[in-house]
Amino acid sequence: MAVPAGILFFAMGTALFVFYKTHPEKLDPTFQTDAIFPLFIARQLPAPIAGLVIAGIFAAAQSTISTSMNSTATSIVTDFVRRFNLLSSERAYLNCARVLTVILGLLVTILALLFASADVKSLWHQFITVLGLFGGSMAGLFLLGIFTTRTTPAGAAGGAVVGAATVYAMKTFMDVHLLLYASAGIAGCFVAGYLASLVPGINTRSLEGLTIYTLDKDAENE
Repeated sequence: MAVPAGILFFAMGTALFVFYKTHPEKLDPTFQTDAIFPLFIARQLPAPIAGLVIAGIFAAAQSTISTSMNSTATSIVTDFVRRFNLLSSERAYLNCARVLTVILGLLVTILALLFASADVKSLWHQFITVLGLFGGSMAGLFLLGIFTTRTTPAGAAGGAVVGAATVYAMKTFMDVHLLLYASAGIAGCFVAGYLASLVPGINTRSLEGLTIYTLDKDAENE
């Protein structure tokens, strides 16, 4: 769904560009790029349709943020709190997840306020930068886990750090287009993680069903 959604978003941007190119008097030159679409909704759409669009935007934002908070809280409880047996009952784990959800919500709200008050020219550019910084390393870790059989935990962690550092260095010290951030992060994580995994030796843990080379043949035939 990301492909048609992306096409739709870029088509909307193109339509807005054509509209304000044709009617430049309707565009407020003091507005930042991210304010053009809200400006169009407020000034050009009929009131009932504008209300529906705003309600849809809020609904989409709420659903996205709520699922992210719940997923993150569940991951923390499952991967850290439960693994170290820090609590004694299922209800305690549930309450811990609820508390973490509230804490994450507050952190997200603070982060949103910081973005709103900062001198950010385009949230799209910031989104691509953050995606390259963290998403590149995540994708690199996935490729290491799927397409290699000797990657070690220490090597993968080192690769993730190198991938993030590569994106940060490109953003800070190099004049590189932001759409290359994610690719550089993936490449840096994969190469550094694989090379670092050569140092400790071959991974001795069972990789059955975890890589493309160790898939269960019976499950694959099914």
